Amino acid sequence: MGFLEDKKRVLTNLELAIKENLVDEEIIPILKIINDLDFCYTTSSCIGRVGIIEIPKDKNPKIYSKWVGKWHHYAKYDELFNALGNWKDKEEAKNTMAIFVMNPPIIHIACKDLYSAKKMLDLAIHSGLKASSIKSVSEKRIIVEILPTHRVDAPIGEDGKLFVDEDYLKFLLDYGNLKLKKARSVLMRWVDNLTTQFNK
Repeated sequence: MGFLEDKKRVLTNLELAIKENLVDEEIIPILKIINDLDFCYTTSSCIGRVGIIEIPKDKNPKIYSKWVGKWHHYAKYDELFNALGNWKDKEEAKNTMAIFVMNPPIIHIACKDLYSAKKMLDLAIHSGLKASSIKSVSEKRIIVEILPTHRVDAPIGEDGKLFVDEDYLKFLLDYGNLKLKKARSVLMRWVDNLTTQFNK
């Protein structure tokens, strides 16, 4: 299967995912801009999120970690406290750690050749998305990861007990929301530059 056949298959699956509300609404227009270019298509993406993740201390975290709460919008205090209340009340919270996270927007783009991938990567880095990189190279496609440097990972509890008080949790949520806003702003700068660069 060639590049164009791959692109058609992936975009068909994307349309189905959009219809089933499985794609972040805010990122859909960005994906369309990228997927309208003939030399690339998107494979996975997220507009960014804040949340609390429960990480087991005695199991593989990549397999057994769970979201206590996650929000692609700018979360409110009551959403955070409700999620943490549920975590503290669970028997399963024992032998786990609670981590506050802010994951920045991320987009994976399949490019048809190294030249196209390098152009996409250079534009991302020059737009301020300095954690972007080429993730994989094969005969069929080159995967470019578009990623800002903004992120937050802060341990806040263990075994169902919080280390921090409500004031700090409010500060952490405000800080996470602010960092997410800045990361999205840098992403949109790249989108504007992408539109200008390739719509000449």
